Amino acid sequence: MDKQKLDELRKRAVEKLEAGNHDFSENFQDGFRAVLHELQTHQIELELQNEELRRLQQELEETRDQYVDLYDFAPVGYLTLSDKNLIVEVNLTMADLLVEERKSLIGQPFSRFIFPEDQDIFYQHLRELIGTKSQRVCDLRMQKKNGDWFWARLECVPRERSDKRGMRLRITVNDITEAKRLENEIIKAKKLEATALLAGGIAHDFNNLLAVILGNLEMAQEDILLNRSIDKELRNAREACLSAGNLTRKFLTFSSGGDPFKKPTPAEAFITDAVSLALAGSNVNFESSFAEGLRPLVVDAGQMTQAIANVIGNAREAIPTGGVLRVRAENVDSIPGKNRELSGDQEAKYVKVSIQDQGVGIPGDILPQVFDPYFSSKEMGQEKGMGLGLTVAYSILKKHGGAIDITSQPNIGTTVSMYLPAIDMPTLSVETRTEITPLANNRILVMDDEDLIRMVTRNMLETLDYDVEVACDGEEAVELYLQAQLEGSPFGAVILDLTIKGGMGGRETIKRLKEMDPHVRAIVVSGYSNDPVMANFEEYGFLDALHKPYLLEDLDRSLRAAACACGNNISRV
Repeated sequence: MDKQKLDELRKRAVEKLEAGNHDFSENFQDGFRAVLHELQTHQIELELQNEELRRLQQELEETRDQYVDLYDFAPVGYLTLSDKNLIVEVNLTMADLLVEERKSLIGQPFSRFIFPEDQDIFYQHLRELIGTKSQRVCDLRMQKKNGDWFWARLECVPRERSDKRGMRLRITVNDITEAKRLENEIIKAKKLEATALLAGGIAHDFNNLLAVILGNLEMAQEDILLNRSIDKELRNAREACLSAGNLTRKFLTFSSGGDPFKKPTPAEAFITDAVSLALAGSNVNFESSFAEGLRPLVVDAGQMTQAIANVIGNAREAIPTGGVLRVRAENVDSIPGKNRELSGDQEAKYVKVSIQDQGVGIPGDILPQVFDPYFSSKEMGQEKGMGLGLTVAYSILKKHGGAIDITSQPNIGTTVSMYLPAIDMPTLSVETRTEITPLANNRILVMDDEDLIRMVTRNMLETLDYDVEVACDGEEAVELYLQAQLEGSPFGAVILDLTIKGGMGGRETIKRLKEMDPHVRAIVVSGYSNDPVMANFEEYGFLDALHKPYLLEDLDRSLRAAACACGNNISRV
């Protein structure tokens, strides 16, 4: 107790003593009376001090009870971890979230309650916390006692112990399951809206290509009747078919969804294709400017195509009379903190893609709201969307560990900058292959459920001097392959369609063939260019992959690749 408090207590004790009835005998010496007076004063001081301590203790108990109530019944879970990641303190809300008794949680490893597939997320988050010693946030799934799981947002703060013996981690846990569900619903809803917009553009461009193909074929028929050369018409129809194939592949790329399946992707070609797809059938064109040495992107091509399409869609609506968008791309090493930022790995690399329009712009007072669900600056009418375009782009970038930023000036235009995750290593072009040699065994088995595809593939292979057998599904292919082996005339390679309607497709067929012949040379073929089997064909037992539609030279090169993969250097018959 400080001197001021002691002086105040002494003053109150003296006043109380003087106010009391304390008669002393006249025979007492003055010194004795003074000592007695002092003792009585001290006694009263002690009583007053005890009263003050009792009052303070009561206040402390009330404050403690308030803190305990606030801690235990907070709307979020609280817990503290030791330096060994053991739970040393936990509130009732957290216990309820995990459907556990609080006392049973003490001393348990926190990782025990992390969903198995998200363990790596937590440990990566932990390493970042130890490295930065600052507050960090991560989303992951946590598992309840009954086996159910929920989405949780962890906000973690490392704190050094008072005795300097290690760190403790304080964590708040929010159940964000409903928010995640709504986020997915928003993405689905926006995808339908974006798909409808893109489908209109694709249909426009596809009909144009069909007009070119049909017109040239009709002209070829006329020229045949007149004994004129049809070479020009066939070349034109062929080019239109190839363009139609490219258009289809772009649309299939857009159709992929779910959690991102990220892989290295050449930046310039990807960005160009994504923007072209989003502008298909519109009165808006674009100019591009790409810095040299762009890093390869690490993205889910379908989802990132959708994000770019959503941004382009907004830009298109900003210039309804048509115009030109400017698209720029450059390497950057960090993300600025403007408007909405999605923080990724501190050491991550990015490619910054900027999309600039010269439209009406967005007023500054509503600019911070453009990423909010269902917000739209457009007036009600035919062009009024659901206000989810930039929300979905934001969500996709967040899932990828990237970022999105927007600047705008009314009547001047808007620039949206997307920070796409990238790496510093080069990617090999799909077309980059070693010079390869033909198959020694020229017998080829083709499996496809479309009669016309089987017919044209047989004709193409026979043109290349192969001996061809065909099957309409996996069961027939397995039967023909087995029969050929038993007869001593095995097939040199098989070409399997990935998807067979109502029958066994390529994925199941290759498993059956591998059981019969571990050295089978198989090529997978599909019109679904975004299927995981097509992207990672070797993992499924294939030696190469062909994307429909393909050229004669593609078919020949693929068979040569199968021969090379098996170490076969013998010429074809």
